[in-house]
Amino acid sequence: MLSMIKVSVIVPVYNGEKYIKSCLDSIIGNDLKEIEIIVINDGSTDSTSKILKEYKTKYDIIEVIKKENEGQGSARNIGIDLAKGEFITFVDADDEIHNNMLSKMYNKLQQEQADICVCDYFEITNTNKVVKKAIPQKTEDIKKDYIVSVAGPCNKLIKTEILKKNNLYFPKTGIYEDIAIIPLIATYANNITYLEEPMYYYYIRQGSTMRQTQFNEKLLSIYNVLEILENGFKQTKAQYEEELEFIYIKHLLYAGNGRFLEYKEGKQEVKKIANIIKLKYPNWRKNRYYKKQSKLFKLNCNIFYSKCLFIILPFQKLKNIIRKL
Repeated sequence: MLSMIKVSVIVPVYNGEKYIKSCLDSIIGNDLKEIEIIVINDGSTDSTSKILKEYKTKYDIIEVIKKENEGQGSARNIGIDLAKGEFITFVDADDEIHNNMLSKMYNKLQQEQADICVCDYFEITNTNKVVKKAIPQKTEDIKKDYIVSVAGPCNKLIKTEILKKNNLYFPKTGIYEDIAIIPLIATYANNITYLEEPMYYYYIRQGSTMRQTQFNEKLLSIYNVLEILENGFKQTKAQYEEELEFIYIKHLLYAGNGRFLEYKEGKQEVKKIANIIKLKYPNWRKNRYYKKQSKLFKLNCNIFYSKCLFIILPFQKLKNIIRKL
């Protein structure tokens, strides 16, 4: 193992036999060599364990930890505890990274004396590949821009000390655990920098955790992770009330359609979501981040807030048709 580790790459994997080789090859092939790769085998029952054994034998920068299946959050937490690198990044087992992602992001962190670096990413489906902006709206305050941007951990390099020193671990909610932690990290960072280049390859695959075809009780964990995030902001006494409000708007009002209305079991959540927003943020339409959104985003939020299923359901079907065109 190299004495000076610049980046610890944490890869949680569960039954990833189809993609884990491509994932690991993309990390190993990076031009930044002072890295370690910590793979957390989260109770895989396919040939993932065999593949990981082969890679561990071949590459001394790879460490493999096998555990019982508890979900991505738990696996990432083990990786954080084991990390020896100056910075940490996360890569999902069915994704890949550009061959100079780590060096470009690490160098930018050093040049700007920053604690977090964020990069753009490719979103890839069977039929399409598009560049996604990690921070789509920029203001005079990079921390606020970061907080309201995409909450995924995989296109970021984060100073390891921030996570460990402040006990910033992912909750064991099964899904959405990123929302509880990733925005909160900004409150502990001295500086955040943004690499406006797509360096991460995010694959959207049928049947993934976030693309379920049947209702999953874990979808209800969205309420819990938002409360955890809110409590985290309160503990740090950080003044990000409007940013937190927009996160609630985005993940409940806007994303509520796709999150719950795809399933009959989820329709009962419409009233609950509208009531949460009404109680917490009665003036949500005045939120400055909401005001900058598209007309379709605003229409989506207002229709959902109305609680009228006879309007919401046809609107959701229309959105799905437009999305497929």
